[in-house]
Amino acid sequence: MFNLSDTICAICTSPGVGSIAAIRISGPDSWKIIKKFFFAKDAAQSCLQHMHALHGYIKDNEKTLDEVVILPYKSPNSFTREDVIEIFCHGGSKVSSMILDLCLKNGARRASGGEFTFRAFINGRIDLTEAEAINEIINADTTRAVYAASDILSGSLKEKVNSFRDRLFNLITTIESAIEFPMDVPAIQKDKIISQLNDINLELNQLVQDSESGQILRSGIKVSIIGAPNVGKSSLLNQLVENERAIVTSEAGTTRDTIEEKIIIDGYPFVLVDTAGIREAESLSSPERLGIDRSKWALENSDIVLLVLDLTRKNDNDTKRIFEILNGKPKIVAGNKIDLIDINEQHLQNIDIAISAKYGTNLDKLKKLLLEKMKYLKNLTSHDGQNSTCYINQRQKELLLQCSSIMDFVIELANKNDGSEDLIADELKKAISKLDEVSGRKINEDVIINIFAKFCIGK
Repeated sequence: MFNLSDTICAICTSPGVGSIAAIRISGPDSWKIIKKFFFAKDAAQSCLQHMHALHGYIKDNEKTLDEVVILPYKSPNSFTREDVIEIFCHGGSKVSSMILDLCLKNGARRASGGEFTFRAFINGRIDLTEAEAINEIINADTTRAVYAASDILSGSLKEKVNSFRDRLFNLITTIESAIEFPMDVPAIQKDKIISQLNDINLELNQLVQDSESGQILRSGIKVSIIGAPNVGKSSLLNQLVENERAIVTSEAGTTRDTIEEKIIIDGYPFVLVDTAGIREAESLSSPERLGIDRSKWALENSDIVLLVLDLTRKNDNDTKRIFEILNGKPKIVAGNKIDLIDINEQHLQNIDIAISAKYGTNLDKLKKLLLEKMKYLKNLTSHDGQNSTCYINQRQKELLLQCSSIMDFVIELANKNDGSEDLIADELKKAISKLDEVSGRKINEDVIINIFAKFCIGK
């Protein structure tokens, strides 16, 4: 899929104007290539040395392009474990692209997305879980997501997977030794083996449970803002995102499509979905009917429903119909427009919070309710998501589930006590194989391509 004998290069920083841009060259010819167009300011100190920065000029046919700093890395002490040169030039898409062109003219190949990280993985610098964590850090948009991905990058998941592997391997060794050398090796202690299998499986299942928390940090909790027409749903969305994202008018039925916006509450992402007002009437236009259908779809596919009621009017048939179609969906009922009424106990009946979407009254309390509801639903009350657990991704979750399923079968076999030790050993080898797919010790090329295709160019 990638030719590892090539020397590759790419711009590592985001495009656009900035103070500094970085170009990375990695591969067997990287040090040779840089000598063709980099000239040290102090000729007496122009020798390339590992981790010794040099200040000088990039020149193209005697024409100076830029004043730069280069940082050489000698294999295997680099990110890719290859010879590497990093060039730090002035920011700006033009000058960095001109320097990149010089790299290409002098023997380097343009790197594909994720190719530097792929080389770090192939060369044993990182395992597959750490490679995936790098991309998650790059794409993280909350502090909790950064902490969770950084924890994986520091090796927390790798250590757990390697621990599972070592413990299973030791069990296999114990079982096979007793089978092959019954006169020389102590007899198998079934109770001890079953106890160890149960302990490993319990820890595996805990990792799988953690995937729910990880998914929250990656994708967010989906909150559908539902209600009858003109109750203030769009105004509430605008207040929560602190932007005039949705059009607000006094005319009913103006929202014809769903609008999604992300907000962060205490480090957790919430995806708010503003929806068309749900009502039943024969005179509805075709666009409004389509909007209502999309509202119902958003309701069904949300984690939490934020049901908005208008406190200035009694619950009508449309509102009653909405309550009916909630179908037990987790919900928060917000009574809106408290700025227009003298609130009393009757107004507070059947609602969780009274707000004013127009003036932002009690929105902090509403956010707190959303956070509490999310933690209750996703069982996050025992930890805060910062370095307390491994937040595995979907690929890792599926493999760990398969491993746990094998472990369930092995425990069942062990409890039968029918002399199936050889089968137990074979099944444990299958479990190890699944763990090796998590870490990348064993994995097919299609999976590798899919993982690294998600990376940006330069990483």
